[in-house]
Amino acid sequence: MKLLTEKGIQATPMSAIAKAAGTGMGTIYNYFPTKEELINAIYLYIKNLEVQFITRKTNESSLKIKFLDYYKAFIDFNLQYPDCFAFMDQMQNSPVISCHTKEKGKAEFLQIIELIQKGQDEGIIKKMSIEAILQFLAGTMTAYVRWMLGIKENERKKYLDHQLRMVWDAIKE
Repeated sequence: MKLLTEKGIQATPMSAIAKAAGTGMGTIYNYFPTKEELINAIYLYIKNLEVQFITRKTNESSLKIKFLDYYKAFIDFNLQYPDCFAFMDQMQNSPVISCHTKEKGKAEFLQIIELIQKGQDEGIIKKMSIEAILQFLAGTMTAYVRWMLGIKENERKKYLDHQLRMVWDAIKE
């Protein structure tokens, strides 16, 4: 994953990936016949990790607090795993990620999508395309995480409450 984000897809041969993984080419090709299949598998693996990390903090009953907990957990995940963030940031809109993989990745977030739909049904969240809301949220999270990765860790906390307030104000009805 790190090789792919540092050198790019085209400049990273499977032989370099196998060497970095401490395995042989035959082993890699046994599991992933192409580099594209490997990249799609990494994408889904990270999506699964994100969802496990994000949805473990869901004890709140208030829709707003639950939403903000998810949003904050997503930020925390990406700050704790910057290599995963760099990979997803680079691959999110890459043509290498298949439509099938994107749909499977989106399905991982069904719990979050359902929360947004519930908020819309209850008049708490603006009634607009779920896809538009998800794209907006992804953009704000990505920009925020990039910003925070460039700031000293002990200075990050003061900005989080502002980010959460701005995001909630943007989607609430």
